[in-house]
Formats: sequence, C-alpha cells, structure tokens
Amino acid sequence: MKPATTRKTALILIDIQNGFLHPTAFGDLATRSTPKCEENIAMLLGRARDYNEKLLGASTSSPILICHVHHHSISPTSMLHPIKQIEVDGKSVPAVHPQKFATPRYNERIWTKNVNSAFIGTGLEKFLKENGVRQLIICGLTTDHCVSTSTRMASNLRIVDIMENGRLVDEGDVVLVGDACATFAKGG
Repeated sequence: MKPATTRKTALILIDIQNGFLHPTAFGDLATRSTPKCEENIAMLLGRARDYNEKLLGASTSSPILICHVHHHSISPTSMLHPIKQIEVDGKSVPAVHPQKFATPRYNERIWTKNVNSAFIGTGLEKFLKENGVRQLIICGLTTDHCVSTSTRMASNLRIVDIMENGRLVDEGDVVLVGDACATFAKGG
C-alpha cells in the first residue's frame, strides 16, 4: 500500500450491513475468520476520515474517496433483502442498513448492488476512473463472496491502471486488507 499523499486513493467498504449480524443467517460471529473485522474496518475508516479532515483547505493532496457498497438482494428469503429487519441494540432496524460504525457521512458515496461484484450495475467503476483513482483499499464482508469478486474485478477491469492504445503504461494498486475482511464457517 502506498501513502495516499502519493497516489489518488479510494477506500471501498463492501457490505458492512446489519444483516451480517444475524446469529444464524450467515454463521456464528464467534467462529468467523476475523473476530475483530469490524474493529479493524472502523480503524481504517476513521483514519481515512481523519486524513480527509486534515486536508480541508489544503490544495497539495487529494482526499481519500470513501465509497460504501451495500448489497440489496433480489431474493425475498435473503437476510440482505430490503424488506428484512434485524434486532440491533434492542431495536428492529433494516438489515440492509449499514452497521452503526460504518454509517456513511454526507460526503461519502453509496452504491447499491444485487450481485457479488461492486462494479456490476453500480457506476462505481466509472466514478473511480473519472476521479483518477490509482489505488483501491478494499475491505468488508464477506471475503469469499463480494469482497473477493470485487477485488478480482477491480484488477481485471484495470480500474486503477493507466492504459494507452491498449497497452499498460502504469499499473495502479488494488489492496485487499485481510484483517478488515471476514467470512463465516460454512460447516459440513
């Protein structure tokens, strides 16, 4: 990972939604691959926000673009379908809403998807290219589904690369933050 001062950077937060807190829909939180996933994501997000606040009024560096991607399943039986509710802190809340610590701020973009990739049908790829992003920092849920697919597609689509006449001129960076991702034991 390169410093954000040297590469236009975007932090991509994938599917950090209430539905993943359900005790049985995805798996036991206690046996998840990365028990401190949310804590690590919160730290990444906090540092990106702090970096951006320090840049206010400065013209020498670009802010880190903070991009939230949320899954809205088309299957009514999915815990990530827009009609589903989950109890969080004693209140019934929409399962598709972001987990409290990852609630987007007014200047952070949100994309909604209904497939594994953050780049299919969302406009995220176009946004990143139009903003000249050269480094993606990716984190979220779940590693073996949407995070893995989105990371591979970012590389395959050459979202952060500079191309001229079909040739690679300068390769950008796609960074998956492993301890800020998690998957659930599937059993069997």
